[in-house]
Amino acid sequence: MRYLARLLLVLVALTLLPRSVTAQDFPRTVEHALGETVIPKRPERIVTVGYHDQDFVYALGIAPVGVHEWFGGKPYATWVWAEPARQALNATPRVQQGFEVDIEWVYAQKPDLIVSTFYNLDPSTYYLLSRIAPVVAQPKGYPAWGAPWQEELRLIGQATGTEARAETIITDLQARIAGLAAANPQFRDKTATIGFFAADHFVGYGSTEGANRLLSQLGFQAPPIFDDLVQANGQFSVSPERVDLFDMDAVVWLVDPVTAERIQGMPVYQNTDLSREGRSVWLDDDLNGALSFMSPLSIGYALDRLAPLLRTAVDPSR
Repeated sequence: MRYLARLLLVLVALTLLPRSVTAQDFPRTVEHALGETVIPKRPERIVTVGYHDQDFVYALGIAPVGVHEWFGGKPYATWVWAEPARQALNATPRVQQGFEVDIEWVYAQKPDLIVSTFYNLDPSTYYLLSRIAPVVAQPKGYPAWGAPWQEELRLIGQATGTEARAETIITDLQARIAGLAAANPQFRDKTATIGFFAADHFVGYGSTEGANRLLSQLGFQAPPIFDDLVQANGQFSVSPERVDLFDMDAVVWLVDPVTAERIQGMPVYQNTDLSREGRSVWLDDDLNGALSFMSPLSIGYALDRLAPLLRTAVDPSR
């Protein structure tokens, strides 16, 4: 939380700087996965249609006028880690509900920039949104949902003229992660992954997907077989009988408490060393949300709470 407080002080100070200090050249052209977008002037009314994109805009000291709810049902679709930034910016964005992008809703917000860096934006929807305002999709070279948070932040920073601020945030947060890894050498070379359970199957992720990137930076290694199993969307599914694939030094389960109880009650799970030795990491709603969002603000929040849970999971003498 001290990191968040320090970051918010920086954000507030930067928003109070004279405009000439932070001004960048416009118009500008940015490249992304769906092409090139010309942004004629510094955006003032930003709508985020990606599921976690509002966090990135807040981190850059910008108040969006519209955001897309992912999950959680939070006021203004803003979770605990981003709420101080929203309040500091006095942001009260309109919220779009539902999985699909509502074109009419976006139009009603009168945006001058639409951000969609964490969404599977198809070409037809991209075209329709582009008729409303300039659109920035996910970073070039990455699939939908698959870009590292650093590249998302850099792209949004480029589109909004806040590149320097983006690089400062990246440097600061990466230093925190590296410091945490150095302070916990017991994480090094241990096997760990994030896991999910949906309906009747377990879901695994590739080594570069979502919070697995963070675990890797902390020193953990994802099993190579996971990268062999993943599909184009970076995931794979297996029946409960193959929970043995998750039998490793630590698994961080991105599930709600009800699903956690269901997993813990499965005989096939109870027969794993993961269960017998208590090496699963079970999360509350906020930490589950933070590791799902994987934004600059949510990662900063998650680090303070995740590290002791991981230490307990991998320490046989606890």
